[in-house]
Amino acid sequence: MIKYIKLSAVVTAVILSTTGCVSQNAQSNTLDPRDQQIEQLKKELQAKDAKIVQLDNLQKELQAKNEMEKQNNKDTDSLVPPNAKPGECYAKVLVPATYENKTEKVLLHDAKTVIEVIPATYKVVEKKVTIREASTKLIPVPATYKTVTETIMVEPEKTKLIPVPATYKTVTETIMIEPEKTKLIPVPATYKTVTQTIMVEPEKTKLVTVPATYKTVKEKVLVKDAYTAWKKGRGEIEKVNNGTGDIMCLVQYPATYKTITKKVLDKEAYTKEIKIPAVYKKVSKRVLDKPATTKEVKIPAVYKTITKKVLATPATTKEVKIPAVYKTITKKVLDKPAYTKEVKIPAICKMVKTRVLETPAKEKKTVIPAKYQTVTTKVQKTQPYLRWQPILCETNTTKETISKLQRILKDKKFYNGKITGKYDAKTKAALQAYQKANNLSQGALTLKTLNSLGL
Repeated sequence: MIKYIKLSAVVTAVILSTTGCVSQNAQSNTLDPRDQQIEQLKKELQAKDAKIVQLDNLQKELQAKNEMEKQNNKDTDSLVPPNAKPGECYAKVLVPATYENKTEKVLLHDAKTVIEVIPATYKVVEKKVTIREASTKLIPVPATYKTVTETIMVEPEKTKLIPVPATYKTVTETIMIEPEKTKLIPVPATYKTVTQTIMVEPEKTKLVTVPATYKTVKEKVLVKDAYTAWKKGRGEIEKVNNGTGDIMCLVQYPATYKTITKKVLDKEAYTKEIKIPAVYKKVSKRVLDKPATTKEVKIPAVYKTITKKVLATPATTKEVKIPAVYKTITKKVLDKPAYTKEVKIPAICKMVKTRVLETPAKEKKTVIPAKYQTVTTKVQKTQPYLRWQPILCETNTTKETISKLQRILKDKKFYNGKITGKYDAKTKAALQAYQKANNLSQGALTLKTLNSLGL
């Protein structure tokens, strides 16, 4: 901006030094061409200075917007929601762009000098003039044409070989899989059973240990202390569409206990002497009745019926004639050639009134200043971005809450379905339309949206 101010001062000084005066014609109503040029240069420099100020303001706005985007990117890049509370669910939702009204002064047209030409004045004088001398003229008579119809061959007659595929038939055939044979089959030996009573163990005394007896008791022990953990959200209620980030819920998990069963001593072990009588046992044993032999058995041949495809007629080709193709066309042909004929044209005289110059034309210069207009435009202040926000999911919602949401959206003319208490596709579409109309974050059922609806 300082450079342009210095430049304007230098240009003004150079022009003034060239003219040799500052304002010799200040008292006159009109400016000479050099003064008009100086005024024009001053106005152009003022317009450039205004544009420089406008560019400086735009640069400051861009820096502020970049700072805001950096802060939003910090929230977006975070893997888990900042400052989360136990029992609440969070999701990365789309925060819409913000806009502001901007008023600025724009140039409609630059300053300019309009040159008005004052036309010359003329007077009318009457005199006889020859408009056209007598002459002859050759007049061309164009050729004439007639339309004829003609049939022409587009494509000649030709032949084409068409393949005829081979045909097959199904036949049934019985084949031998295994021939007839003989086989020696062993006939096993036969045995008979004989029963005898024998002493297995003589009579004796024995010290027997009576084992200790135990009783079962139950005890409740701590398995894991209470804690909080991040968990990915579940269910259709968590998203309006698939364009946003995953949902994260900070879930409060209670302490877990386990009931264990264990044995404790009831009576201690002791010993006692007992008499063990002799043990007898009846045993059965097999003895050979008939020895093993072999016998010859005939095994008949094995046959199988199969079905197979055999060639009936081999593949061939046949010749097909394709007739010639003709087309009827209409064209123009010469009927009579073009020629010329000579025509005599008589001279033409006429009394005419002509204008002659009375006063010559002159120019009048008018300086029109630059014109500006104040306009108000809507400009984008911030870009849309993803941000962690608390939402409703299966962890912290009820069927009654969704029913209330459907009723309020229906009252506001965004939902036209039944009150079901289910977060279905119709409810999601209605919620998204409401969020878009009210410039709210989109992508999930956020708590800000619920507060806006009065829930």
